[in-house]
Amino acid sequence: MKTLFKNGNLISFDNEKARNVDILVNNGIIEKIGNLSAEKVDKIVDLKGNIITPAFANCFYRSLNAVKNSYFDENRTFSSQEREIIKKYMKEKNILSGALYFYDFSFETPFSLIDNLSEKEENELEEFSLNLKNKTFIKVGQTLEEMGEINAKSRKMPSEFLEDFGFLDKKAVIVGGNLFEKDELEIFSSYDTSFILLPNDDARSGRRFANINSLEKFEIPFGIGSGDYAEIDFFSFMRQLLSFNSFVMENSTLLSPKQVFEIATTKGAEILGFDAKVKEGNFANFIVLNRQNILNDDIFKGIVFELSKQDVVMTVKEGKILQENGVFVMENGENYDKITLGSKLK
Repeated sequence: MKTLFKNGNLISFDNEKARNVDILVNNGIIEKIGNLSAEKVDKIVDLKGNIITPAFANCFYRSLNAVKNSYFDENRTFSSQEREIIKKYMKEKNILSGALYFYDFSFETPFSLIDNLSEKEENELEEFSLNLKNKTFIKVGQTLEEMGEINAKSRKMPSEFLEDFGFLDKKAVIVGGNLFEKDELEIFSSYDTSFILLPNDDARSGRRFANINSLEKFEIPFGIGSGDYAEIDFFSFMRQLLSFNSFVMENSTLLSPKQVFEIATTKGAEILGFDAKVKEGNFANFIVLNRQNILNDDIFKGIVFELSKQDVVMTVKEGKILQENGVFVMENGENYDKITLGSKLK
């Protein structure tokens, strides 16, 4: 089936502008991008001059924690049926926010340095590391208490501990990592290591943000995750990172709106193993943003500072529209964002 998404303004990371194009999708793949009004297709979708961009990548979130922290007591337990409702609820919140690349860690626990130090002997940790085949997501380094506990138990810096047991050879992804300083980041930079920042979690918990200046200096790639809270708004996350960099780190030039938008989209997706670029030959995965609300001449400043998740007017996966203007366009689909979660949970 061929679908033509016509009259959209495709954003370019190279020249920082948007050009008016049509996108021809054939069986989920972008076949052509250009002026394609003469093409014979099965379906035409008019994008009305709105902006086409890569989708967001929610690199780390935990649906069960998010729902507990946002709506219930932290000691609340859920039945298997309720867990499935929550899983779907958070998946659809991601789609509404424009995130197409995500992984729910409620159902696969990331490696915890504290827990594994407590529970496993050194030979068990070494064997565990050797048996890992894929990327290892390691949630570590967000509080001084945690850093001190790791140091007291292992007599090493957390980065040295992970290096000694071979975890950094597994393309480790550090989740949080707020308190790592120069010496440790230097170790991480010598491996294929990336970081995931959790701006919403940090802001709510009163923690300092990870040192973006140092991550950039050591060329450590990083993405963004919504973490343990149900609010998913990547425009807010991007503004939080830029504000922290400008006012706390006093460096407004290191991280630009364009760079933070790339981090929230294509670079974050790379950490999860996806190519999120909107280009010929790739899957037709993209979002459409409301151009009417952008007044700034700088397209990336306009996106980051003038839009919110309500401006994600369309989320498209493999050429199929998943949501349009906040309403799901799916067979038997429910708009979970428009209902009260409590009405589904007893």
